[in-house]
Amino acid sequence: MAPSIPPIKTVTKTPVTPLRAPSAWPGLRPSPSGESPDKPDSVPQANVDTRPVVLLFCDDSTLFFALRMREILQAVANPPPIDLVWYIEEDALSYRQITQLLPEGPSRTLGRMELQQLLRSPDILAILTSRVFRPIANALKMPLLRYADNRPCVITFLGGLDFSPERGFQHRADCDGVYLFPRSAIRDYEESVQEWDSGWQEVGFGHPSFLMPCAPPADLAERRDIYFFTQAISPSSKRGRMHMLRVMVAIARQNPDRKVWIKLRHLPHENRGHLHRERHDYPSLMESMDDLPANLEITACTMDEALETAALGITCTSTAAIDVLRAGIPTMVHLDFVDNYRDPLVAPMRQLFEESNIITSLEDMLHLRARTPDQAWIETMFCARDLGERVLATVDNFHNRPIRIQPHEDNRP
Repeated sequence: MAPSIPPIKTVTKTPVTPLRAPSAWPGLRPSPSGESPDKPDSVPQANVDTRPVVLLFCDDSTLFFALRMREILQAVANPPPIDLVWYIEEDALSYRQITQLLPEGPSRTLGRMELQQLLRSPDILAILTSRVFRPIANALKMPLLRYADNRPCVITFLGGLDFSPERGFQHRADCDGVYLFPRSAIRDYEESVQEWDSGWQEVGFGHPSFLMPCAPPADLAERRDIYFFTQAISPSSKRGRMHMLRVMVAIARQNPDRKVWIKLRHLPHENRGHLHRERHDYPSLMESMDDLPANLEITACTMDEALETAALGITCTSTAAIDVLRAGIPTMVHLDFVDNYRDPLVAPMRQLFEESNIITSLEDMLHLRARTPDQAWIETMFCARDLGERVLATVDNFHNRPIRIQPHEDNRP
């Protein structure tokens, strides 16, 4: 009988007491969890717009975006109020995930009708999202709303590494602001939508997860943890996933002084309603393996918690490669796993990382020979750390754009 695997390590933050919500948002119901934790008692300054910026989320990917975007916006001078808003119409978050990632709870929860109201609200400065939800896409196709004065600026970012950019471009063509990466995507986008011309739009470079990498952690030489960052749909076959598990077993055995972590994106039962459904989850595969080394474990900690101790990050086709690079930690992208020819994400991942110098062979991975990332590639993929200022400049430009129509009271969008 196969030995039981160690329990999955999870880290649950102590819940904090929700703070008082902002007073705006007429007609929209606050979430039961309470209110925005973002500077509720700050004193408004002269000539500073005190309307909130809304960051939408519905699953772990969009919540990661919202949390990082909030951190970036809070770092600018005189930041606006910031509300993290849970769009429950497409909810794919477990209770464990929401309490782990956002223990204070969202500022609001919205359904489809309330999101439609939000798009027309004069009390919201901007809506930032990494997914163009259907009510947003449909509403912005209406000229009456697109040209309306005194409505929120809608800015969209990519959801992560985009392996189908053309489809993503089309979804964002009617938004007020579009932020893309790598730099070459801006040219591709403008060529793709050059005949669209449905209203004012500003295109920028960047993403909150793709900020220019930091210097390596001061304690990097003393760290002993190696993380394999898993992805829901790649490797796509059971044999491909078993290949990666056996590689981690070999690394753990060869390096008994190190801890090798299988970092789960989510627990198996948490993926059932997700956009990317997982097959052949790693915990189940590990239960079928014999003689697992004691220094190989599974964890469902957050990315930030993993990066606090990681000495090396390994992944296949996951955006986690970007997170590890951004933290200044050695990174390996391994694409030569078993059945890789059957995996639709391998070819676009190889093309995107072709000049990165971090695509790693099996031999180099087994010997922990990480490479230095190519600096020219870094500069095309990662944006400057003034992203918050640039995003708020786009919001300001939107509210001062030409042709802003005040709808008649009987003909509001």
